[in-house]
Order: sequence, then C-alpha cells, then structure tokens
Amino acid sequence: MMRSWQKILLTVFHVIGLLLIVYITMNGLQLRWRLGYILFEGVALSGISLYFMHFHAYILNVITKLYAFCWGLFSVIGVLVACLTFDSVYCETDRYIMKKPASIIGFDSAILYEKNGLLETEKRRYKFVSPKSIVPLDSIGAIIIYGDYDNGEGKSEYDVAILPLNDSYFSNKDKIREYAKLYNMKFEP
Repeated sequence: MMRSWQKILLTVFHVIGLLLIVYITMNGLQLRWRLGYILFEGVALSGISLYFMHFHAYILNVITKLYAFCWGLFSVIGVLVACLTFDSVYCETDRYIMKKPASIIGFDSAILYEKNGLLETEKRRYKFVSPKSIVPLDSIGAIIIYGDYDNGEGKSEYDVAILPLNDSYFSNKDKIREYAKLYNMKFEP
C-alpha cells in the first residue's frame, strides 16, 4: 500500500514529465543523446506505476487502473516507434552532427543538425549522400562533405563536395567556387 506522500510524489513526477513531453512535441524539439526516448519511457513507467495506487472511491480506482493500462500500451507503441525511427549518426564535429534519417518514404539521405546544449537543431537536408566526414566552413556558409555519392545509376562512388550550410552560401558563391577549384571539389551553384 502506497503512503499518501508517495502517491503525491509519483503523480507530480508523472504530470511534470507529461507536460515536458507535450512542450517538446508541440515545439518540434529534438533532444540530444536520445534523451527524448528516455523521458518518454520514464513518463510511461510512472504512468504504469499509477496502477498500484489505491483510493477509497471505487470509480477513482477504476479510472486510475484504466489510465495505467493505457500508458502500458503507449510504452509498447513508444518502443516500436523508437526502433522504427532510430536515426544513426554518420559523423560529427564539435558543433554539428550528421545523421541518417529514419524516413520510410523520401530521398533525404543525410540531415545536418547543430548541437545546441541538450537540443539538436536541424540545419539542412542533403540528398543522395552517405557522409564519412564533414568540415563546416561557417565563414562562407558552406560545408565540405567527404563520402559516398549516388552516381545516378544506383551505385555509390566516394567523392568530395562543397554544399550549402546556411543561406549565406548563396551570397558567397564566388568565394566558394574559388575554394572548390583550389581543392578540386564538386561545387553545386
């Protein structure tokens, strides 16, 4: 039998975690190091443990048990979603991380995220590339991607290309063209 302070502590933990998940989801935030999955499973486990709370009112017990059962289903669904949407890391620098998207439909083959504390902020999506390493050139708004590129025939070839990092790429095309020519890289205008 749970004591009243344990019931309050469990309920408060669950509600705060639930509000945090709603805030993260509504604002489209992505936490680093898979912390979003850990947060969800913590809230799901606290929701499941509400099953063990007993009240004097019968209807309150039934509602609590039904709510805990729903969280059990949510946790199973959450584990399946986490397995299906797992995005592996291609490479990273001290400021950026390049991940393989977990999309079932689509042609994006790499997504660049900027590390921002506990958050990962999506910067840009790249098609038909499997990066091995990256070198960001923030001063000119470009990124050098070393990796396998699709050659259009269904095969990949190792190559180096200089691609957009942010919008300043388009205003610095002359500098980027010179840089690409100097180091013998592909340049996408």
